Amino acid sequence: MKRFFLFFVAAAAVSCTSSQTKEGSAAASNVFIEQKVSEFVAQHPEWTSGDNTNEEITDKFQHEVKRWSNEEGFLSDMPLQLKEFRDTTLSGQNFKVGTFIGYNDNTRPQGSLLNYIQIKVDGILPPDIAQQVKIDSKYTVDAMLYRQGSRKDVKVINVADFKGYDLGRYTFSITKANPIK
Repeated sequence: MKRFFLFFVAAAAVSCTSSQTKEGSAAASNVFIEQKVSEFVAQHPEWTSGDNTNEEITDKFQHEVKRWSNEEGFLSDMPLQLKEFRDTTLSGQNFKVGTFIGYNDNTRPQGSLLNYIQIKVDGILPPDIAQQVKIDSKYTVDAMLYRQGSRKDVKVINVADFKGYDLGRYTFSITKANPIK
């Protein structure tokens, strides 16, 4: 239910923005995820034609996203917002885990594909970084994949006139958090 609400909020936010094509600005993007999703969408224009979603292409998308997540630059330049902290223990050491999400930003260029991408990253934060970051602040992170998420969580979102892409949930070991001004 929580996830549906987030999709609904995202759909409402995006429907208030310009309807310029999503692919236009992504080609010039420095964000690895935005580039890859844009390329995939451009290669499969029939994927979400009308109200129907081609399940074979969705399956291919799920496999591609999982493959991309193994690449070193997967989170490169991806704007993320820190939503919460929690404590955890790994190998007998206490750590903070911060949940970072992709977010909608009306200051991005019109049609930015980033406004149509959802991702959730559980970031294992060393103590020095955990002290620097703040809830609701926005960051790009340098990180190493710790655990991939489930392929079934990767999907195309088709709610009302909103079409977006949920890339799932991942766990990364955060080595640097760069504030976005």
